Amino acid sequence: MTRPSRFILAAVICSILPGCTTTTRTTPQTVAIGTFNIEWLGDGIEPEQKPRTEEDYQAIATLIAGSGVNVLAVQEIENDSALRRLLRYLPGWQGMLGRGGHRQNVGVLYDSTVQCRPIGDYYPLAVNPERNRAGFVVECRKGPFDWLMMVVHLKSSSRYDSTDELRRQAIEQRRQQATLLAQWADSVLQHSREQDIIIAGDFNDYPGRSRLPTLTALERDTTLTFLTAGMSSCLDHRRNAIDHLVASLSAARRWIPMRRRMIDHRARLPNIAANRISDHCLVVGEFSIEPPDND
Repeated sequence: MTRPSRFILAAVICSILPGCTTTTRTTPQTVAIGTFNIEWLGDGIEPEQKPRTEEDYQAIATLIAGSGVNVLAVQEIENDSALRRLLRYLPGWQGMLGRGGHRQNVGVLYDSTVQCRPIGDYYPLAVNPERNRAGFVVECRKGPFDWLMMVVHLKSSSRYDSTDELRRQAIEQRRQQATLLAQWADSVLQHSREQDIIIAGDFNDYPGRSRLPTLTALERDTTLTFLTAGMSSCLDHRRNAIDHLVASLSAARRWIPMRRRMIDHRARLPNIAANRISDHCLVVGEFSIEPPDND
């Protein structure tokens, strides 16, 4: 089977996104915030964990632009070169990357309707610096609404955890990370004027898990809420999604529930094309920016 040209692949992706264009269509009254684990997005220099062509990068960019997102938390980005390689196909967009993830960094992409500035890496989240990733904190604004956002990629329970002890450690590390996130949010809310907080990223778990839950600290924090709870995984619709948006109560009051969406490219593309984009799907939610900012 020959690979489709980048124009054909982009057209196929546009066909699964209503109103898809090569640039993001913004809504003046809302801001769309999302998260996307792009699975080993590399810089093209060998050795590559997941080799991709320029056509693949354009397909990823087309997916992002057509989703309607304005600010996108991204995970598994190798370095600045990899980010710039993607941004070439997102005219008018900018991006920034944390430095606390070794070869799997987290960062933020944002379009021309939004202003973002970096606050810095949150290294306490890397409870085991050899195996965990730091969070990355940014401050963003669209119109009168500004918020503080931490991008995260919590510890996975993966095939690399090949023994019972490694699996136990992975679960415990993720629990510790959830506790640290709740403490960070509580500290911001208590000791600063900022009341609008969003935590976005790959949590490698889901709220409401009955067996071996790891996100309990975030679920029990009365100042936070999971906006994406109950979404299904695009890899297996019988399972829960692990890519989430969590918000403080102030930010959650701006949430528009009917605008929550998962861009399930895996359901519409052949497996080979879908796998070259990512093994995760892009999750988007929208917030009203019309009420005056409270901080």
